[in-house]
Amino acid sequence: MRARRLTQLVTMYVLSLAATMTLLVVWIVYVVRTSSRMAAGELNWVLLAVGVGLFFFLIVGLTYQLAQALAARRYALKQEEFVSNITHEMKSPLAAIKLHAQTLQQEETTAELRRRSLAHIVQQADRMGTLVDNVLESSRLLARKRRLELQPIDVGAFFAGYFAGARPAAEQRGIELRADVGSRSFVLATDEALRQVMDNLIDNAVRFSEPGGEVRCRVSDAGAMVRIEVEDDGAGIPKKELPNIFDRFYQAGSASAPHRKGTGLGLSIVSGLAREMRGSARAFSQEGRPGSRFVVELPAAETS
Repeated sequence: MRARRLTQLVTMYVLSLAATMTLLVVWIVYVVRTSSRMAAGELNWVLLAVGVGLFFFLIVGLTYQLAQALAARRYALKQEEFVSNITHEMKSPLAAIKLHAQTLQQEETTAELRRRSLAHIVQQADRMGTLVDNVLESSRLLARKRRLELQPIDVGAFFAGYFAGARPAAEQRGIELRADVGSRSFVLATDEALRQVMDNLIDNAVRFSEPGGEVRCRVSDAGAMVRIEVEDDGAGIPKKELPNIFDRFYQAGSASAPHRKGTGLGLSIVSGLAREMRGSARAFSQEGRPGSRFVVELPAAETS
């Protein structure tokens, strides 16, 4: 069905372009023949130039319409993939919650088993909460509503607490999380925005890493900026995909790659929140070397 729609779209464009070119040729022939028969040929040459100009703009308009239609189609396909991905992402924790809830219903359940089941339920509920938060945050950023109420945040204190909680979650997924916090600055931000930026960067790095790998985080002062770096040893990002990596719904790699099971919202949220905090987000990956590196820079806040 998708291929048929694309074929129809391209066919309509080709036919319209062919009809326009045919009319242009007819117009040129008509004006040239008419000018050769009439003494006042200068007027006809003006008509010829005007006609050619109008046909040129018509061709440009047709090409623009085709480009817009193709862009809209690509965006619609990304939305369909997003719906499919987030449905899959939500089904997994729901299934886990149901399984452990059924375990708790059994009368012969031991105290240890109940403890583990409750821990799994809380973990999967948090996972679903993160998915919902990402969808809501992405929608807010797209609509540009409810700007962040920025306030000075102690970078060192925030990240000391953040990494203490994030490290066990990464280790449960078989990835070692290393952190080096060397900043003594403050930034204008919110705890929730910084947490979402880091959650998405680390989740992305963990998802692209093989079990047994490591994710390295570094927070440092760089002049008037605070630099946050997250680096992994995964497959890396193809150079041609780097300019699109922060687009909404965009996911690097082929559709069959195992790491393409996310929603495609995480990095767009990182970029959007970084801009709201008056900073920027960039991605780096070198051909022939494993891994990718993400850098978020936020301006250091002046404190009295």
